[in-house]
Amino acid sequence: MSDGNRVLYGEGQTYPRGLTDIPLASYMRITRYQYNDGLKRARSEGQQGVGAGVGQSTLLNKDLKGAAAFTFGGIDKGNAGLDDFNKQFYEAAKQQIANNFTGSQARNNNKKLDKIKAGEYKHLKFPLSLQDGTVIENAESLAEMKNQAGTTADAVPTIYHLPMPNEFQYSYGASWDNKFKLGTMARLLDDMGGTLGQMLATGSIAGITDALGQVGSEFLGGASDEAGINLQNTLGAAFKGATDPLGINSDITQPANFLGLAGLAPNENALMMFSRMEMRSFSLSFEFFARDAEEAKTIDKIINGFKTGMHPVVNAKGTGGVLGFPDLFMLEPWFGIIDDSGTVKDGGIPHPMMPKTKMCALTGFNINSAPSNNFVTVKDGQLPLQTVSMTFNETTALTSADLETGKF
Repeated sequence: MSDGNRVLYGEGQTYPRGLTDIPLASYMRITRYQYNDGLKRARSEGQQGVGAGVGQSTLLNKDLKGAAAFTFGGIDKGNAGLDDFNKQFYEAAKQQIANNFTGSQARNNNKKLDKIKAGEYKHLKFPLSLQDGTVIENAESLAEMKNQAGTTADAVPTIYHLPMPNEFQYSYGASWDNKFKLGTMARLLDDMGGTLGQMLATGSIAGITDALGQVGSEFLGGASDEAGINLQNTLGAAFKGATDPLGINSDITQPANFLGLAGLAPNENALMMFSRMEMRSFSLSFEFFARDAEEAKTIDKIINGFKTGMHPVVNAKGTGGVLGFPDLFMLEPWFGIIDDSGTVKDGGIPHPMMPKTKMCALTGFNINSAPSNNFVTVKDGQLPLQTVSMTFNETTALTSADLETGKF
């Protein structure tokens, strides 16, 4: 089923024809979900993370989405449940308009119906009964029914079966970029008295004292204060009024420069701590070669399915005031396991040696309609050869709990 542009859910596509029936074949099973249904599916499969948590939230998936739909005029027209409800509602409204406005008043009946479709209900009389027995009491209950029809409709996922790409790489990255610098505090924590004594006795202090005379004495006096040592303030006061007429001298009031005169460098004593897991990215490339007109149509449906799935949806009026999130995808390497007779058993199983993904967003989609450096069509205008490259990004990061509950 389709609304003209959007390939609706439940239509599975396989390329090449018969791929899933080949014994012991390895191939990609890519499942496409409407956004909220994908979150719910992630939760039901035991996936962890904020995405699955949002999928469990009744508030976010029903009340909030319903409020947005009421405010901005509707939700995705591609929802089968909402389409069915609207069809019954418009049919009942049309019948009521025809019964209530006759004679000379019937001349503008089509305009009245158009206003009803646009969300203006002053020409309707409630309650209004639908074909399936549903009774709409008022305009408010109509809005709620529309929202519920769009939110709770059973969305059957679309499943694409495609050959295993020539390369399928997956990597795991952990970021440990949360750096905490203890600096000289590390030495102070180890031995407060010994650290201060070491600083006073260091050769750098003696060298500066000999070179700078009174300035060094002033520095030593400040350094002996157990309340703390502020090199920059002490030296800054000592050198107040000093000039650098040629502009070539370094700033000796900087602690790092000061220690460097004695061949010493400050130790950051940095502690690297865990920050976050990097979200995985997957790049897949496929070559489509149509062997006949029917397979060319299948390829076109597959390409169109991914194109429409990666783009956001608009409200029922098409104004674009608010956009619904694009679809989510799950990538699963699949294996055609066989039974004792040598035929594929139960449609195959998840590949025993390959990980699947969590819910992914399709973030990049490139199509080459002339991969042979020549633009070629067959007699009906269809393209016999096309190549496609796609980039998927997982929407949540992996945790150890994911690895314990599934093969990721």
